[in-house]
Amino acid sequence: MSAGKTVNWNQAAPFSLVTIFGSEHYLASRASARIRKELRNAHPDLEISEVAEGDYSAGLLSSLASPSLFGEARLILITGATEDLAIDMEQYLLEPNPDCTIVVRIPNLVGHNGRFKTKFAKLALNISCEEIKRDNDKLEFIKGEFASHNVVVEPQAAKLILQAFANDLGEMGAACSQLAALGKSKISAADVEITFGGRVETNAFKIADAAMAGNAAEAIRLFRHGFATGIDPVALTAALAMRVRQLARLFNDRSANAAALGMAPWQIDKARKELSGWSESELVELVQLVAKTDADVKGAAREPEYSVEKLLLAMARAGK
Repeated sequence: MSAGKTVNWNQAAPFSLVTIFGSEHYLASRASARIRKELRNAHPDLEISEVAEGDYSAGLLSSLASPSLFGEARLILITGATEDLAIDMEQYLLEPNPDCTIVVRIPNLVGHNGRFKTKFAKLALNISCEEIKRDNDKLEFIKGEFASHNVVVEPQAAKLILQAFANDLGEMGAACSQLAALGKSKISAADVEITFGGRVETNAFKIADAAMAGNAAEAIRLFRHGFATGIDPVALTAALAMRVRQLARLFNDRSANAAALGMAPWQIDKARKELSGWSESELVELVQLVAKTDADVKGAAREPEYSVEKLLLAMARAGK
């Protein structure tokens, strides 16, 4: 790898400065994980520092990247590129720590984020994590996931996975990993049907759409069918939680653009329509109920399906 080079997420590798840009957060997390794993394998005593978006302050980079007494390798993960980071980075690169890898996650290319990427693109390994939109590209992603496990996926099996998980790349990747773990050299359409059952017809986002549209009966019907045929309550709750978080963030800033909220343009248009009729108190209660449901489906309740139904009813009532 060389400075100034741009590669796809699955070619991510350690470099003195890495920028990860693009709107697909799942791919960005995979790219970061690849770098972390490679460094951890090479340096078991790797020291990792993470700076969340909005938490960076002037001078922090110098403190995190300065050589340690025992010369341990360091990995610094920073989300968001502020003006302070750009100033500190420029100074740091004059005399970088050879044992330090700095990864900057750039969620969008507006404002300071865009200027940071432009300024340091020629000095960094740049990793593209753009949203995968076309079905053909998603099929290539599915094939690549299985290939990484030395498993072949039959074309019809890949199409079934695409139908079942087309709306969430993270769930699609998880499904590929689950199927690859079956221990077979080739995955067939029958393997997909047996593993995921009715998920081809019923997925988390159809259930969420029904609830957010105020159609409680349809949301419950879809959920019960999905639950009976193998839908994962944890994954469903995660999808519902994502929708509620999007609404809450948009409620607090109605003029926010899609990139600022980590959403696609069509998602923010949909969220704006779903917000009509919601009050702040309803959203607060819903956020609290999501947290309780999440705990229930992860073991806090004996019958988590009832907790999910309660959440769906609450979402449908508020969404009317």
